[in-house]
Amino acid sequence: KQKVFNNKKDITIVGLSNWLNECSKSSTLLKNKNHINLPNPIDTDIFKPFDKNLSRELWNLPKDKKLILFGAMGATSDLRKGFKQLSIAIQNLDKNLNIEFVVFGSSKPQNAPDLGFKTHYLGSLHDDVSLVTLYSAVDVMIVPSLQENLSNAIMESLSCGTPVVGFDVGGNSDMIEHKNTGYLAKPFDATDLKEGIEWVLNSSNYEELCVNARKKVLKEFDSVVVAKRYMELYEEMIK
Repeated sequence: KQKVFNNKKDITIVGLSNWLNECSKSSTLLKNKNHINLPNPIDTDIFKPFDKNLSRELWNLPKDKKLILFGAMGATSDLRKGFKQLSIAIQNLDKNLNIEFVVFGSSKPQNAPDLGFKTHYLGSLHDDVSLVTLYSAVDVMIVPSLQENLSNAIMESLSCGTPVVGFDVGGNSDMIEHKNTGYLAKPFDATDLKEGIEWVLNSSNYEELCVNARKKVLKEFDSVVVAKRYMELYEEMIK
């Protein structure tokens, strides 16, 4: 590979996140190549805020609670999903909080863990409309993964105007701006993850967080924006 790559002078490496881009820049094989950070795009005409009350009616979720969303696909079997850290964070949440949990990607297991709060299991979702109404129905999404490149779930949630709490790993910081579009917890620190959940739910400028989340995606990840940057890259390479 080293021999072949050295003979190719016109290779440009596209990293989907700043983190992956830096990994590539520092690699033995690719460090001397041109690098650019271009993210995966999202269709913001599909993933956009939907009326919260109507969303909760559609999902039969309470309107008088603050709802916390968590995706459960492979969460308990894959240690990288951070279920252990999330469980610790949940167990230490303020019991006076008027909250309930919403879990998608899994039906209620036979031996469902006691999270200390009422939990709604919605099963697997198979279409964008379901995802949009679910992201819009909740107050915050938690993505506790220990490894991420550029999470689709984070981008989709932010695009629907719902703040996200996650660890400051991989490409999460490309999307989650600390205390601006959500909360970036110290890597693998369950206590800080808990603090992040409570901070978002109790934030005096919560509505501003939601607006910022949507603006962030429109500015940097919208499919038209990303496509334009790819076109500019191709034109530059052709020259």
